Amino acid sequence: MTKLLVLADVKGLGEVVESDKYFYIALQELKSGRARLITPREEAYARLNTKGSIGGSDGTWTTAGFEYAKEQSPILNLNSRLTDPSLAKLATEANREGNYFSTESIREYEQSLKQAEKDKNKEPAKRNTIVLPSRNEFRITDKENWEVLETVLKDQAKPYFEFNGPIVVYPVPPETIDTQEGTLLTQLWFGSLDDRSYFSGVSRNLDYGNWVRGVRDSAEGTVLI
Repeated sequence: MTKLLVLADVKGLGEVVESDKYFYIALQELKSGRARLITPREEAYARLNTKGSIGGSDGTWTTAGFEYAKEQSPILNLNSRLTDPSLAKLATEANREGNYFSTESIREYEQSLKQAEKDKNKEPAKRNTIVLPSRNEFRITDKENWEVLETVLKDQAKPYFEFNGPIVVYPVPPETIDTQEGTLLTQLWFGSLDDRSYFSGVSRNLDYGNWVRGVRDSAEGTVLI
């Protein structure tokens, strides 16, 4: 079994573990270590319940991802397509060459757009996809774009906002999206508390040894740090 760094055993969540390998390899390490990639909601919960010991200075990749199509609004999908090993490998290789990864058509974007339209009938905390309100960076506060935070962080949206404050979302700029024809895919990077917990979909750093946190079941369920 892969030896993962154990950050804490968090009551109500489980063991929060971490890999420092690039994204594709980190996903393999998590699986080998009986862990799964952390969701944004779980990351927020872990930060709150360790008083910032987790996520205080280091962000993490999460299960969520951004999907883009030419001249269309970005979609945030909590079940990123890049968690599929084959696509994760292709995206990591593209990032290594300094490029974004795109599929061959907008079929993936259209599928997610259809799901986002269905999800609009649900409460934000029960959605898995959402069309973002801007093609450019925007802020989430308790008075603007709040449904985005509720979609991403679920029941942790309010307590995390009270703990952290406003969050900025960074999509890939329109001028980049509009030069390609397929579905451009990026992973959601949940910035550290030191960086005001921004949500980035602009990164091309899947090939770097950034932190990749995961969660696995625990028998104890007690905070260690």
